Amino acid sequence: MSTIKREVGEQGKGFRLQRLRAIKLLLDKMKQSDNVAVYAGTEYIDDVYIKSIDRQQVQEIAEGDKDYHSKKSFSFMSEEVKNSLISFLDCWLQYKSDGLYFCFYTNVKVGKERNSEYLKGLGVTLPKSPIIELLMNKKYDESNLLPTVKKVLIDEYKKQYEDKENDGFLSIIEKMSDELWKEFLDRIDWKFEQEDDKQLEELLLEEIRNQPFYRVDIQGKESFILARLLDEFEKRQNVKDHLGRLISDAHVKTIFLEVAAYQYKQSDPVFELWEKLEPPSDKRNLAEKFISVSNTYNKRKLGTYARKIGAVKLELAKADYKDRAAYQYRIFEACEGKLFEILDSYDGKDVSPSVIDKWMEELFECAKIHLADKSQDYTYPFKNLDTLRNTILELFDSCFLSFDEMGDMNE
Repeated sequence: MSTIKREVGEQGKGFRLQRLRAIKLLLDKMKQSDNVAVYAGTEYIDDVYIKSIDRQQVQEIAEGDKDYHSKKSFSFMSEEVKNSLISFLDCWLQYKSDGLYFCFYTNVKVGKERNSEYLKGLGVTLPKSPIIELLMNKKYDESNLLPTVKKVLIDEYKKQYEDKENDGFLSIIEKMSDELWKEFLDRIDWKFEQEDDKQLEELLLEEIRNQPFYRVDIQGKESFILARLLDEFEKRQNVKDHLGRLISDAHVKTIFLEVAAYQYKQSDPVFELWEKLEPPSDKRNLAEKFISVSNTYNKRKLGTYARKIGAVKLELAKADYKDRAAYQYRIFEACEGKLFEILDSYDGKDVSPSVIDKWMEELFECAKIHLADKSQDYTYPFKNLDTLRNTILELFDSCFLSFDEMGDMNE
């Protein structure tokens, strides 16, 4: 039987929420038992799929995730709800698994249905309470609930299949007894007012921090574990074989162990200080600054420096902004401190080009040592010494450094 293909892939709204939910369900199942085997995937059967095997008991969950900030509530008549229910019906009738259950997950509230010409045309009289609330409480015999649900879903099923090559399971659905409808509805877990993607991420970081699987130190590495898990789901997203998309509990445990054993370094937070530096008042470029203290400095060498400055600007531009800013700030603070020492012995008179070269080498050595020390705790986007040398040149050219008092950036 051919049913509607509902997998929307990478471009579907809320794909990040799907992956976060898949990780949450994986961790929840893993914590329930030491003997459980768990497999989870996204865009397989529904937004999220999870299968757990605990001894001889098998359970599968197909979940529809709706992360919305533009809507305050969903009622039974919302397109998102009806689409999920039709998808659940197709899955239930197609796979015929006793262990298959469904979940509708959203961050919004339950809404109340409104009388409409459409509902009047179906001969539906709405109950006083929201239909979803009645379904949550399994009150199928109250307020004409079950006949209302059946009429709406059968009509919706017809609409979704009217331009398809076949009508799916329509003939079976139209003949389903009330008991079968109740069995189907009993399999749905309605989760409203749940965490959105940002809240769920914070919750997962806390759960990872308190994981019970291994006695390993993951303090401060929770975000790395979560990033690795998200990356695993993303890498498998386009695998054609659906089974190849699944992540198992073994994958999760391996990631925990690998991250715990690896010495991760964090980004240097001083990028914020780079943002707060006052714009320098000295507008001279590197050539003008060098000539001002060494009138005979080689013009050809200055031309070479200009090309190096242009090249390093391209390098810096390709790095992540925060990492680049931290890298530049650390070099700047090292050079600025060394320049104070140089200026203490500088009498303001013209010096030979070799003195300038000696000063530049001192700045380079000072910045190299400073970065090496900071690299014990933080990571920087560049390791090669050429980029370090050229970044010092760029700091002169962009007005942050100079060899005379005019270069005082706070002047």
